Amino acid sequence: MIKPWEKYIEKNTYKKELLKIIADISENNLDAYALVKLQWYEKHYRIRKGKIRIVFIKEERWNKSCAVDTRWDIYKWLSY
Repeated sequence: MIKPWEKYIEKNTYKKELLKIIADISENNLDAYALVKLQWYEKHYRIRKGKIRIVFIKEERWNKSCAVDTRWDIYKWLSY
């Protein structure tokens, strides 16, 4: 099953950069990015690429991407 944010990446002009960021998140290579912890979630972090936000869950041994969308729409995905 394809997640909605995967469809968003496929038709985005920053596709190559976003896929690299997603790969770095899953491999836990986060040193090159400015992480911002989301205040209302315990383990959720955000990476910004232009007007696009990537939100993921950061654990000690793994990371999981949750949502990729524009600045205004990203937080709608987190309310589900």
